[in-house]
Amino acid sequence: MNETTIQVLLDTTAERVPFNKRSFAIKLDKGELFKYAVWMLEVPSHVKESDFDYLQSKVPSLEGLYSDYIEFTADSIVNLCTDDRTKQLISEMIGIGVGLKYSTLLLSINPNQFKKIGVPVEGKYLDYAVVKDAKEYEIETKGTISDYYSAMKNDIIAKKAAQGRAIHLRFGTIMMLVKDTAGSVSKCVIVDDPPTDVPAPEVDVYEIALLYYAMYLSFILDSKYYNKFIRPLKRGRNNSVRIQQNKFFAKYYFQNRTYYGECFDYRLIRENVSFVESNSDTDDIFRQITERVGRIKFFLGVESTVIEAINNANKDLLLAYHSPKTFTQSDGVYKCLDTDGILIIKSQNGHDQQLEQVFSEDVVKERLGLYDRYLKGEAHLCGAPCTSPGIEGKPCERRTFRRNCFFHR
Repeated sequence: MNETTIQVLLDTTAERVPFNKRSFAIKLDKGELFKYAVWMLEVPSHVKESDFDYLQSKVPSLEGLYSDYIEFTADSIVNLCTDDRTKQLISEMIGIGVGLKYSTLLLSINPNQFKKIGVPVEGKYLDYAVVKDAKEYEIETKGTISDYYSAMKNDIIAKKAAQGRAIHLRFGTIMMLVKDTAGSVSKCVIVDDPPTDVPAPEVDVYEIALLYYAMYLSFILDSKYYNKFIRPLKRGRNNSVRIQQNKFFAKYYFQNRTYYGECFDYRLIRENVSFVESNSDTDDIFRQITERVGRIKFFLGVESTVIEAINNANKDLLLAYHSPKTFTQSDGVYKCLDTDGILIIKSQNGHDQQLEQVFSEDVVKERLGLYDRYLKGEAHLCGAPCTSPGIEGKPCERRTFRRNCFFHR
């Protein structure tokens, strides 16, 4: 099962709050959970040119983590992990996913309005913030498989008490997971205080949206061009931020819209590549890993309207953007499109023909060979024809771990 519905439970601290929190349950699919779980990470200020672990392994590793250790039932999410450290990571991941989804429903907002709260110099801090109707909200998300949530509740209360600046409302979500499908049902517990009538400070909502999409662009845009995107944003030059649309690896067409992004594969996870004997050639590595993990491919992309709005510095268009929400599953393929325009496609054993066309087995094998040589420290000559005056057409002699060097991508 890839969808679940989680009931909301109000802690005694939240019962007096005027929001009608009992009016809805939290309906969540696995694609959304993965998309929100990415927010466990920080938006990178720079992606290294040769960082294959970030460029190829991180996305399928995260997706593989929740696919292997998380089970959905009709009314619960089960943490199947037995290792204590991974179990805690899985619980945190689910806590973020459910907490942020709850917040979008409660406040009726697009996910692209969230920002991650920076770590202060000292003291406790909450996780995420959003401004809606000139009111500022801060959210703390947690997840646990314990039958009790008092320790997490007390931590949320302590964090809220430590905040020196007054805002409209700080609240916490605690996702109560279950350990097996025979256990009690999951609940999302809400912890908060009565709101205060404090106007929100001036915030650059356009910058918040740009940083939101930066998280996903760091995975789906070539590192050279992601770094060009993030540099002016980090320097406060928001109107100078641009995305080079022709530098995405793939395009995917869905519901008469175009999505630009990157493709990923389970066979490119570091642990799977490292499993093969070091003296194996690329064909043998590809065969062994395919036999071990199968053919599971992904596409992660963003809708072209979002890219056009950013490239034209069209703040009104970006802030008003709202994609239709879609989740479909059939014949080894699931497709998840959220209101922020982020599309996730997962295909098993070649069932999605469009994904197979843009990300063939030959391309996976080529990337696998590059990754294997990267892990072994074996750079190769770029070989692309030079365009510099006097050496036009000469094969480039720069060494790289990627298919082509920095100057020829």
